[in-house]
Amino acid sequence: MKALRTAILLLLILLIAEAAVAEILIPMDRGQTNHLKAYGVAFEALKNQLTVKWLLNYRGGSFLMPGAPETIAIC
Repeated sequence: MKALRTAILLLLILLIAEAAVAEILIPMDRGQTNHLKAYGVAFEALKNQLTVKWLLNYRGGSFLMPGAPETIAIC
């Protein structure tokens, strides 16, 4: 019984963690090969009234935005 309760608690924690990390990070460092597409994804997210965070001092000015289905489709 205790093992079942522990398993259910662990499952709930994992589900909550999954929902909390539902954001997309688009790095703009040297590993990014298509900077224009990254700016386009950020622009489309803004057009769809989504919040886009510009992380100026992180990996070359990366973008962080919600993992909405519209944004994922563009990526």
